[in-house]
Amino acid sequence: MAKEKKTEEDLGPPYLTIYERTRIIGIRTEQLEAGAKPLLKDIPENIKNPKKIAELELEAGVLPILIERVSSSGRRKIIPLKKLLGK
Repeated sequence: MAKEKKTEEDLGPPYLTIYERTRIIGIRTEQLEAGAKPLLKDIPENIKNPKKIAELELEAGVLPILIERVSSSGRRKIIPLKKLLGK
């Protein structure tokens, strides 16, 4: 059986991993705590927690973030967050 060669698109799953998600939320939470303005226009009045706001921003797809994935062989790929969220 011949081994199939991976293409550029095969670098990681076609969705955001839990590790990437956790890191994005953590970094964005720190930014909000340091005084960054939320990127969402309509945040419910009862939500004041920076972590919850970061989660809402991620789910809405408003964060201008690029994900860099690196394979064990050193191959790199930069993927827009919106592509991994399916937006």
